[in-house]
Amino acid sequence: MLEKRVGKWIERYEENNYLNGSILITSNENFILNKSFGMANWEHMVPNKRTTKFRMGSLTKGFTALAIFQLHEKGYLNIDDSIGKYFANYPQGENITIYHCLTNTTGIPNYTSFPEFWSKTMRLPMTLNQLIDSFKHLELKFEPGSRFEYSSSGYALLTAIIENVSGMTYADYIQEQICHPLGMYNTGCDDGIKVVPNLASGYSFWEEPVHSAHADLSFPLGGYGLYSTTEDLFIWDKALRSSQLINKELTEKMFTPNHGSYSCGWVVSEILGRKCEHHFGDISGFSSNILRFVDEQVTITFLSNINVTPVTHLTKEMAKVIFDDPVSLPLPTQPINFTNIELIAGKYFIEEESKILDISIKNGELYLTVPKMYGAFYKFKLVPVSHTASETTFLTEMVNEQIKFHYSLSGEIVGVEYKDFNEKKYIVSKCY
Repeated sequence: MLEKRVGKWIERYEENNYLNGSILITSNENFILNKSFGMANWEHMVPNKRTTKFRMGSLTKGFTALAIFQLHEKGYLNIDDSIGKYFANYPQGENITIYHCLTNTTGIPNYTSFPEFWSKTMRLPMTLNQLIDSFKHLELKFEPGSRFEYSSSGYALLTAIIENVSGMTYADYIQEQICHPLGMYNTGCDDGIKVVPNLASGYSFWEEPVHSAHADLSFPLGGYGLYSTTEDLFIWDKALRSSQLINKELTEKMFTPNHGSYSCGWVVSEILGRKCEHHFGDISGFSSNILRFVDEQVTITFLSNINVTPVTHLTKEMAKVIFDDPVSLPLPTQPINFTNIELIAGKYFIEEESKILDISIKNGELYLTVPKMYGAFYKFKLVPVSHTASETTFLTEMVNEQIKFHYSLSGEIVGVEYKDFNEKKYIVSKCY
């Protein structure tokens, strides 16, 4: 019954080409779904497979946290040590602890939020020391330990501490002390130079899949630099449940939230009324999400290589299917003939979000240009799926979004509704 519900949900999304990447759903360590969708490489038309590797962005932080707790257990460090013990002359280093770095409570500004990061800095090679120098002298945003603010800067410091106390590179430590002992031979740190067999390419979307903005991989490391497969992350999931690599007490400490819902490399919160350990990640065209419903022994992992794929929303929708909660399916994208495209074209304003939807015409087709995460713009073809004298409904390609136009008796547009992939509905108005 469970497999049938999941299969029905997957089938509709797959029919609409809304799934890209690999999905693994397990219940009590049994596979409920293990399937891949779309292309690992669009240039050579290589499909995604169960063995395809994906850069997983900030899911990396969970591995970095475990490495720190391993070194704590072995006596190489203490998570309550100040970072000043490991970085000479670090400003306020005596007030910032390893645990603050783990829980994103350092107050250190997040280097990925710097003004030139997305337009320039992320494309340039940088050593770990150079990266740390870029933020170490900045004023703290708040007193260390007083509150939470997500920051990859703390995880850069943790990376350096791992290398310092272990005498190994971060990449070697993760493979030799975590991955290989567990049998995770398809997980590692991507430096952007060494060829990684079966590694997918990362894409964005503008009318069709396009190359994502380049990100130099010399410095993401312990913040967001690992790649993996869904099946390797299943092994990882089992190891965390059984406390294979650190003892039970430290595992519980690692998953105990500090300020708010963030623990150490994981978010611990309620999803669908159930305790869930989860994290999202993205890097250069890849997006990923993992949901671990620990009490129900259900884990959902989605690794995608097209960054517009709404992995956080889709994994939650899958969880609804698993737990038999109400869930809506997208309309089928079966196009109908619609010729009055000039009436539809134009700019539309979402007052609630203060953003513009731009509907344009290209080669006789309608396209929607809309900003998404980080304010980045994407352009999707609009597919007409229903039309009457009073309304027309369009679906977007690639993601499950819908825009509906209502007409007066004379055929003028009198109302527009837009529903985004999160199923949030907006009333929009045409800009004149």
